[in-house]
Amino acid sequence: MSPATPAAPVAVLCALLRPDLRAARTRPLLAAGTAGLAVTAGPAAFHTHIEPASAALLLRFATVLGALGLAFLLDDPAARTTEVLPVTKALRKGLRMALGLMAFGVFWGASAGLARLGVAARGREAFPLGALATEGAALAVLTLALALLGLRLSASGSGSPLAAPALVLLLATALLLPDRFALFPAPGAPNAGVAALRWGALLVLALCLSGWELCERRTAHRGKGVRRTWRYERHSDPRPGS
Repeated sequence: MSPATPAAPVAVLCALLRPDLRAARTRPLLAAGTAGLAVTAGPAAFHTHIEPASAALLLRFATVLGALGLAFLLDDPAARTTEVLPVTKALRKGLRMALGLMAFGVFWGASAGLARLGVAARGREAFPLGALATEGAALAVLTLALALLGLRLSASGSGSPLAAPALVLLLATALLLPDRFALFPAPGAPNAGVAALRWGALLVLALCLSGWELCERRTAHRGKGVRRTWRYERHSDPRPGS
């Protein structure tokens, strides 16, 4: 198949899918997602009804667990052995991030359904599913952006040593904010709408940061390849005195 054909990128992605899934650290994400399901399934499993605020708290806890699982997704101790692959690291990281976000979305959707199921029927309309979804998406993308930054600063091929503590520190800081700037308001609180806008802005910022990190890695990869090619041609020059 010619690289110029439209199906070539799809074939490359399909070829990368299986090895990237094997190389990715998916166990922390799967364990965190399962723990989140167990947390949110408690009220529905015991046929008890809780208030929307309590259900939102359970879902937020499950969201944080899932985000912490994502912090380990991009770790690759064998990254140095894959530098000669015919695809850029940015493509492989982007594919891994997309798969991780899909898995996070599946776990989050199931957790949200279980949390809402634990709310009494008369109070389910007060359950802020849209705002909580924005929080979850922002936390997930922000965690991956921190993991990319950790990969850039780390020589071991692991971004989780920076991403996981940074996420915990950011969440602890958010919990200490005054009510006027609260990011985790109770459902129906006067500042709930403003908090949702802030999470939306944070999501856009995290997406831009992730895109910038991937583009920078791709540029660095190309530059490194050019330098290696130039060095090879220089040392293999058959001319006398070269």
